[in-house]
Amino acid sequence: MKKAGIIAVILMAASTLVLLVLFVLKAIDNNKQLALISQTETAAAATNWAEQTIAAIPTETPLPTSTATPEPSPTAPPPTPTEAATATEEVIVIEGCDEAAFLADVTIPDGKELDPDTKFTKTWKLLNAGSCTWNLYYKLYFVSGDKMSGPSSQQLVPFDVPPGASIDVSVELRAPDEPGKYRGYWGLKNTNGVEFGIGPSGQPFYVQITVVE
Repeated sequence: MKKAGIIAVILMAASTLVLLVLFVLKAIDNNKQLALISQTETAAAATNWAEQTIAAIPTETPLPTSTATPEPSPTAPPPTPTEAATATEEVIVIEGCDEAAFLADVTIPDGKELDPDTKFTKTWKLLNAGSCTWNLYYKLYFVSGDKMSGPSSQQLVPFDVPPGASIDVSVELRAPDEPGKYRGYWGLKNTNGVEFGIGPSGQPFYVQITVVE
């Protein structure tokens, strides 16, 4: 009877030991499974993170394609200095504005005899037969013929000459050295340099002398 009790105790202890061993083995197996699951989840999480990171990296922006810029069409070159110099301001000529009429030879009538190389003053009496006033800028100028040491041009008179008024126009000349007949033609210019003279056609007036020995 006593031996049977001991055997029963040993069997219970063995059963308990077996159960303990099975429990330990079961726990170890569960830990392995948990570790495997953890490793799998970690790998999946890492893969997911890598995919998200790669997706977040911006793709390379393509460089803008260069477009050909159209060249400006050629423009006309600026005028050369010669071309610019040839452009002249248009002068408006008013018909009947400037016109003279010859009234008399005040000095040195035509054919007047003079000694060689003699200085003299020629004076004409002229009428302002136009519709414009002759002002300080009107000129007497040499047209052609024998200049007889006269100026190329000079002031007509130092005052205004209204239409219908007459004036004496004088110029200083010198008789040539050689004997003979000499004639010089003279005319008028207005403020704009427009030439005019006697009558609507603007004929010049003249001085004529005879140089004698």
